[in-house]
Amino acid sequence: MSRTFPFFVPIEHRCISQAEREILMCILQDVNPAHISLVEQLQVVGRCGCGACPTIFFQPHAQPEHETQVASYWGRDEANALVGVLLWEKHGHPSQLEFYSVDGHEPWGIPKAETIEPF
Repeated sequence: MSRTFPFFVPIEHRCISQAEREILMCILQDVNPAHISLVEQLQVVGRCGCGACPTIFFQPHAQPEHETQVASYWGRDEANALVGVLLWEKHGHPSQLEFYSVDGHEPWGIPKAETIEPF
């Protein structure tokens, strides 16, 4: 039996958290320093439909919209386990910060920014 859930679930808009900001800044330093100035303006407008992962969206989404993966990183969470981080963009701006468990461990969370490095 497979579970089906929506790709994007809208949430009440909020500012990016400190942990999310730190990870995004680390990644943008490497892949697109010009976007660093956008970070403080980003609003989180959605989450992954699975309801379990910490994936966030900065722009509203529809399933068929095209996004481009611009970075693949990994880091270690509080349990010292591997967590992948993908940065996506749409229309030239950060659109999604996707997180996933690399080794399948549960529960898992956002990696610590100081452990982030290219995958």
